[in-house]
Amino acid sequence: MKKITATLIAAFLIVSCNPTLTTFTFIYNDEGPNGEIAKRMEELLEGSFYNVDIQLIKGKSTNANLDSLSLGSVDIALVENYVNYQPGLNSAFSVYSEVLHIFFQDEIDGSSFESLMYSGPVYIGREESPTYNMMMDLIDFYGLDTSRINVTFAMNQAGVVVELTNLFTSEKLKTYEGYNLFSFDKVENLGNASTVEGIALKYPRMSPFVIPQKSYWGYTEDPIVTLAVDLIMMVRSGLLEVTVNDFTKTMLRNRQVFTSIDPLLFDGLREDFNQGILNIPLHEGARTFLDRDEPSFLERYAELGGVILSIVIALFSGIVSLTKWQAQKKKDKIDEFYEDLMNIKNAIPKINQISSAIEKVKRVQASQNKAFEMLIAEKLVANDSFRIYMELSKETINELRGKMRVLKAKKERTTS
Repeated sequence: MKKITATLIAAFLIVSCNPTLTTFTFIYNDEGPNGEIAKRMEELLEGSFYNVDIQLIKGKSTNANLDSLSLGSVDIALVENYVNYQPGLNSAFSVYSEVLHIFFQDEIDGSSFESLMYSGPVYIGREESPTYNMMMDLIDFYGLDTSRINVTFAMNQAGVVVELTNLFTSEKLKTYEGYNLFSFDKVENLGNASTVEGIALKYPRMSPFVIPQKSYWGYTEDPIVTLAVDLIMMVRSGLLEVTVNDFTKTMLRNRQVFTSIDPLLFDGLREDFNQGILNIPLHEGARTFLDRDEPSFLERYAELGGVILSIVIALFSGIVSLTKWQAQKKKDKIDEFYEDLMNIKNAIPKINQISSAIEKVKRVQASQNKAFEMLIAEKLVANDSFRIYMELSKETINELRGKMRVLKAKKERTTS
């Protein structure tokens, strides 16, 4: 019995320590370094997550790979950022820039893009591939007549060969002995409305790229100005946010694993890549990782908020000060009425002529009328000071009239 119990406990522990293995399918086109990149990603993810199994699948074409991703039959794909939006898939991060190389044979006039396209058989990649679509956009940009372009899908029969790929190695360049590398413009024209900048303006998925002088030995005696498009890690939209977040974080934080494949990977696999270039929106899992250090709304606008708060406080203080100044100004004005009224009130005992009393009554009444006019014009406030003044002015008029009666009675006694 004890032996059976021990066996059951051991079995339980083994099951507990081996959670269900989750399999993710990863599709890619076996062109350039893509196969090696996919292999490194597989090794990195399986080594970082003990319950993850990555199954690599060689794709047939970019569009077929996207369809598989959109339909949910695969989970991850390496796809050029030269595809149109379709539901069911999202971007995760930029892997590296694929560079457009246009090779032409020595006997072909390579002075312009037009002369290259009209020179004879031109290989521009498989139909509907990113290279093919990119070249069709360039043909449209230059306004060329497609009926005059002899497109071939046999690379070895072409005098002009176009490849959208990583940087060439010396071994790979041997394939193009007797060829030259086409440059769209002179490097000194970059930043001055150059041709490639015009292309990138019309087709934002492309970006100017310079192959520096001597990079390709005899092929680059001078810098080559060309175009590039980003290879993107894409995922099906249904993948869990935490899964995409973990995968994105793992691969971007271990980019040194990929840099030996191609120099472009070092600059491509960056957390701060330009998200605005993506044709397919970011998966929320990738976004939460990439934007994790983004300042919050309050942090981002704290300085502006401080300035606005300072302005508001200054305006409030100014309004308060202005209000106090206006109130003080109105108070000073009512004080002038008080002063004139008190002078009249104090002079009443000294009045000995009826005419003088009448003149002072008129003076008080005129002051009352003026005070009411200023009140209507909002130059005085109907506060306690104003009301006290009006009561005091009425009282003063009554005192003057009383004085007038006394003087009148005195005059009548003197006359009789």
